[in-house]
Amino acid sequence: MNWQENWQKWSVASKDDAALQQEMTELSDEKTRREHFYRYLEFGTGGMRGELGCGTNRINTYMIRWVTSGVAAHIAEQGLETEGVAIAYDSRHFSAEFALEAARVLGAAGIKVYLSDALRPTPELSFMVREWGAAAGIVITASHNPAEYNGFKVYGADGCQITLDVADKITAYLTGISDLFAIPVADESALIEDGLLVRIGAEADAAYLEEVRAVTQNPALANEHGAKLAIVYTPLHGTGGPLVTQSLAQAGFTNVRVVEEQAIPDGAFPTVASPNPEDHAAFTMAIEASHDADILMATDPDADRIGVAVKNEQGTYQILTGNQLGALLLHYLVTQPNLLENSALIKTIVTSDLGEKIAQKYGVKTYNTLTGFKFIGEKIAEWEVSGEATFLFGYEESYGYLVEPFVRDKDAIQAALLTAEVALSFQLQGKTLYEGLQTIYDEFGYYEESLHTITAKGEEGIVRIQTIMQTMRDKTMDGIIIKEDYKTGLQTNYQTNSKQKIALPKSDVLKFYQTDGSWFCIRPSGTEPKCKIYFSCIGETGEEASQRLRNLEKQVLATIENI
Repeated sequence: MNWQENWQKWSVASKDDAALQQEMTELSDEKTRREHFYRYLEFGTGGMRGELGCGTNRINTYMIRWVTSGVAAHIAEQGLETEGVAIAYDSRHFSAEFALEAARVLGAAGIKVYLSDALRPTPELSFMVREWGAAAGIVITASHNPAEYNGFKVYGADGCQITLDVADKITAYLTGISDLFAIPVADESALIEDGLLVRIGAEADAAYLEEVRAVTQNPALANEHGAKLAIVYTPLHGTGGPLVTQSLAQAGFTNVRVVEEQAIPDGAFPTVASPNPEDHAAFTMAIEASHDADILMATDPDADRIGVAVKNEQGTYQILTGNQLGALLLHYLVTQPNLLENSALIKTIVTSDLGEKIAQKYGVKTYNTLTGFKFIGEKIAEWEVSGEATFLFGYEESYGYLVEPFVRDKDAIQAALLTAEVALSFQLQGKTLYEGLQTIYDEFGYYEESLHTITAKGEEGIVRIQTIMQTMRDKTMDGIIIKEDYKTGLQTNYQTNSKQKIALPKSDVLKFYQTDGSWFCIRPSGTEPKCKIYFSCIGETGEEASQRLRNLEKQVLATIENI
C-alpha cells in the first residue's frame, strides 16, 4: 500500500471519528501527508516511539491499538492470558488515554490487565511485572524526548524490555493486520465487571519502597547523618517526584527541596525546552532554587534517567556526565566491605572505559553489552540461572543506572538514593562529590567523553543516516588501529591485519580505536531520528584528555560533514 492509498483509507475511517477528521484536514499539503502516511512506525526491542498525530508514521489511538494487538497475539499464542499484562504511563500528552486503549485491546482478547491508577515511573512498571507475576508489561512513555513525542514500550515476564526474538514475533503479527480500524476493543466497565481489568495503586508504591531500601549500602550512615546533605530535586514535570522523595526520606535524607514549579506533572513541560537531564538547561530552575545545596538532581519524565549537578572548584554547579556519575557510584560500591567475590559490572560499549578500570582493581569482572538497558537486564537474568556472576551494578553513559535487580531497567529512583549516600560519604570526609571524582581521576587516569548528535527527520533523514553509516563502514581513517563492525559481527585489527568475531548480537554500530586508547563510536538511534557519535579519550591530566578529545572530534566530524 502506498502512502496515497493509506491516506485514503484513513480519510474514510475518519468520518466516524471527529477528532481524527479534524487532524486529517489540517494536513494541507502533499509533503506533510506523505510524511504522516508513507510508512508504519517501526516496532523493535525498544518498543515504538514517534511524534503525536494522525497516520501510520505517528503515535495515535489507532497505532496504539495496532501495536497492542501484536502484544496480545504473542501472549495468547503462549496461553498466558490469565497471567495478564501490567500497564503504566507517564505525564505526556494522551499517555493515560493510550494506556486505557491498550487495556481495552488486551481485554477484548481475554487477557487480564493490571492498569496503574495514576502515572508511575517506568522502573516501577518493571517492578510491577515481576511483583504481580504478569506475562508482560507495557508503559506509555517517550522517556526524555520533547513534548510532541509519545511511545509504547514492552516488557517481558522477567521485567526486562523484550528480547530481539520476541520483538520479531510481535512484528510478524503486526504485519498481518490489514485494518487498524477493525481491531476489537472492549468496554472499560465491562472489563472491570468481568475481572479482566484491575487497577493498581498505592500498594505498588509501598512494595517498591520496601525493596528500594536495599540500595542503601550503609543504612546507619544515612540514618544518622542524612539530614546534613542539602539536596535540591526536580522531576521535570514527570513521574519521579513521589518515589524519589519518599525513598530518600525513608533512608534518612530529609533535607530535600523540590523545585515546586517543576513538580507538577505536565506533558507540555512548560518550564524547559527539553525534559532531558542530559540537557544542562534542564537544571536552570534547580540552580536558581539551590540556596547553596550540596547536590542537585533531575529525573526525566518517566524517571528512568537521572542527572546530577555538584559544586566544582570555582564554586559553580557543574552537571556531571553519565560516565562521571557512573564512575562515582561504581567506585563506592566496589569499596564496600561486603563486596562479593563474584560481583560483576555490566556496561554498554559506548560507556567510558573508566568503569572497567575501577572494577578491575577491585577484582570485579566487567561485561560489555550493546546500547540499551535491555541487554543489561538479560545478562542479570542469565546469571540467575547460570550462577556465573552476581550483579553488582549496571550503567550506560546516557544517565541510566541500576543497583538492585528487583527492577530490570535503568532506575533513577535507585540512582538518586545511592548518589545521595555517595555524596554524604564524601561530605563526611570534607569533600564535595566533584572533589571525590577528582580523586578517582588521580588514581585511574583522566577521562573525557562527549556525544555529538545528528538529527535527521523524515524520509530524507533516514536515507541520510543510512548513507553516513555505510560510508563510515567502508572508510579508512588515519590513526585507527581497530574497527569493530557490529553489523557484520567482525573486529578488524589493522596492525596485525587480522579479523575476529564479536561476541555480541549484530547491530548497526561502528566503533573505532586509536593507539592512545581513544575511541569513537557511531550508531543510529533506535528510538529517535538521530545518528549518535560517542567520543572517549584518556590522558595523564585533564587538559591532555581534553585536547585529545577536541582533536578526535574535529577529525571525525569533519569526515562526516563531507559525506
